[in-house]
Order: sequence, then structure tokens, then C-alpha cells
Amino acid sequence: MEGTKRVFAGEYARARLPLCQDRVLTPTGACCRQIFLAGALTEADPRGPDLWYGRVADPTGVFEIRAERPDREQHAVLRDLTSPSFVTVVGEAVFFSGYEGPGVSLLQIQESDRTVRDRWILRTAEITSDRLTILSETLRSGTGPVSAVTALRQYAMTAADIRDLAGMVCHALDGVASSAGAARPQEEITAAVLTIIRESAGKKGISFEDLAVIAGTSGIGGRELRDALRILLEEDECYQPAREVFKPL
Repeated sequence: MEGTKRVFAGEYARARLPLCQDRVLTPTGACCRQIFLAGALTEADPRGPDLWYGRVADPTGVFEIRAERPDREQHAVLRDLTSPSFVTVVGEAVFFSGYEGPGVSLLQIQESDRTVRDRWILRTAEITSDRLTILSETLRSGTGPVSAVTALRQYAMTAADIRDLAGMVCHALDGVASSAGAARPQEEITAAVLTIIRESAGKKGISFEDLAVIAGTSGIGGRELRDALRILLEEDECYQPAREVFKPL
């Protein structure tokens, strides 16, 4: 799957502008020709021998998927799929005629399970967090990779938009924590958050959105992050020099 991108449905659905030729540029700067996704197949609808339509959901939204004239092997897989079921999908990032948002033109689909879906969420959260970090740094400095600069310009991205996307990542991670059933010890999460604050706060402190992005790469979801910050504030391990900004004591 070399060359494929991982993006959450909640981000992919916001894409409106192709970067060039047959690629789709997402708000975080992912330049997608092919994408790899995992989620729950919520709808599977054969529409004749040459067209199949499906919807695959992750914790942030839904991917619209179409297969036109699937090969014999994929046709057999599609015929046997039932909804709901977990699947993995490789497809081309496209804009379907008559549909406002981007979709996925199916190349390959396989039945999967929750474990594979959760691993996809964790890895996609890490990659998305990396893109958000680059996007935030580019917004502050005015310089950065072409994809980040282009995304900022074409989507008129603001700090609030980046914070919203960071919240989306946290929400996705919360879904993995809920399905796993066994939460990480609160002490471990709190210690990890304090380490991030000490290492990244600098002179001005670290904003919640930047903290959420970095914490997301460690699999810390939004609720876990808020709980850890509350404990750290109560125990005087950190303070807020400004609203939603944190520094260590």
C-alpha cells in the first residue's frame, strides 16, 4: 500500500479542492491519490452488475465508496459482505459527479475486525497529529511544506480550525479507549501529560490544541487529557498563564 494516505472521515469529508490533477488535498495538508481506511461497513448496496455503493464509518464520520465494474475477485467479496461489519478499504481519492464532497473509488475491500480497526485509528491519529503540528507551526511562522502552506491558504485555516481538528483526533482515540475496555492508569496518563508540558511549554506555555496534538500521538484521548490537566492544576504541577494555555510550576 505504498503511497496511500491515512485520513479520518471527519477530515476527508471537509476536502473541497484538488491540489493538482487527480489528487485530493485535505485541510491538514494530506495530498491523497490513494487512501487506506478501516471502519464499519454501515451500508452495502449493489446497483446492478457494474456498480456497488457503500458507506464505511470511523468514529469521526463516514466515507462514501463506489465500485464501478469491480473485477471478479472483488465482486465476490462485495457480494458476500453484510452490514454492519468491519472492513479495510484501499481506494482512489476522487470527487464523484453530482456529489459535493470527496469519495473513494474502490480498489480493494476486505472483511476485518475491531482490532484492526482500532490499530488503524491509533496510527491514523498519530499521522494526523503530525500533520496538525506542521500546520500549526506553518501558521505561526508563515513558512513550511508546500502542502501545509497550500492547505492553509485554500481552506483559510485558523488556529480555531486546527484546534477543532485536534479535537476530532481526540474523539477518535476516545472511541478506541471505550472499545478496548481496559483504560490506562490515570497516574500514567497524568505523568505523560506533565512530561509533554515540561518539554514543550517554552517561555509562553503550550496551548491546549498543541497539547492535544502531541498527546494524541501517545494515544491519549480528549477526556483523558482534560482529566489529567484537572489533576495537574489541582496538585499545582502546572498553571494557566492564559486561557487554555499551560506551563509547569
